[in-house]
Amino acid sequence: MNREIIFKAKRKDNGEWVEGYYRADQDLDMHYICGWNYYPSENGLEKEPFEYEINPETLCQYIGLKDKNGKKIWENDIVQAWSEGSNAIGKVIRRVDGLYIMYPAYQKKEFWGLYPNKNGKTTVEVIGNIFDNPELLEVD
Repeated sequence: MNREIIFKAKRKDNGEWVEGYYRADQDLDMHYICGWNYYPSENGLEKEPFEYEINPETLCQYIGLKDKNGKKIWENDIVQAWSEGSNAIGKVIRRVDGLYIMYPAYQKKEFWGLYPNKNGKTTVEVIGNIFDNPELLEVD
């Protein structure tokens, strides 16, 4: 199965999230998310290109999995997971070997692998991300 390689990041002009393909202009040190907006017209479905300058510090790659509600999971998302009657909240990261994992906020050394179930989803739920909701990772 080929996974869709897309990214999301916050736009520089208004701080809104945008998703699409990542492009960097090394000469100008500028970073962009680009893609296509589709819209209906009298000629059928048409498309027009878009390109937004982004804050590269917010760049997140789609991990190729969806949460239990069908929502895309991105690097730097904060997810809640359930295991053996308990739950944990953690940050999604990519390990050197390419495996996407969740580091529970309360255990810095332990991680949980993120794998699809038979429906192609995971059992975790996206509840935020480290840029908009860092307080979700705070541990008492």
